[in-house]
Amino acid sequence: MNIEFPEISKRLLAAGGAALIALAALSACSAGGDTDSGSDDTAADETTVEAAAEEQEETATGDGTSPEAPLPAGSAVEIGDWTITVADVALDATDAVMAENEFNTPPADGNTFATFTIDGTYNGTETGSLWLDATVGIWADGVMSETCSNIVANDIIDVADVTAGGTASGATCAEYAADAASTLVYVEDIWSLDGTVYYIEIG
Repeated sequence: MNIEFPEISKRLLAAGGAALIALAALSACSAGGDTDSGSDDTAADETTVEAAAEEQEETATGDGTSPEAPLPAGSAVEIGDWTITVADVALDATDAVMAENEFNTPPADGNTFATFTIDGTYNGTETGSLWLDATVGIWADGVMSETCSNIVANDIIDVADVTAGGTASGATCAEYAADAASTLVYVEDIWSLDGTVYYIEIG
């Protein structure tokens, strides 16, 4: 026997079923959306932290008072009456040094020559000699190698003395172990009682 539902009853049943389906679908979407949003937020937070760490590492610099905290390459330092920068560092310059003068002597076995230019501004009130007032050399694996006695192009020995506010620039060389794993430039005030030394990265 077939039972006939009034038309209004059919419509109510259909509407109720559709509403239940829609409610279930909405709940599923909401749950999925919350999960995705949380994942995206976590990834964004991790990216922000990593970027901040990288930026801090890139901008971190030392004060130059130890080899473990060198100043950036090209930094100016105050030594005695001079403001000094070191430029044009060539760590493998043996051939250039030997070609400069026939009386230059080669480095010892296992060593090599480095060359570099010293630029200075004299801040004193009398007369300053750049090559006498500061010692500049190469720090290599804990060993400080002062300027060598060989003649180089634009040799600092030939640079004239300057008066207050004057500038001077000259090149020199240093001998160090060729297999050194870590090298820096160092600038020392040879006249100071506290033995002031600054260490500078090589660019």
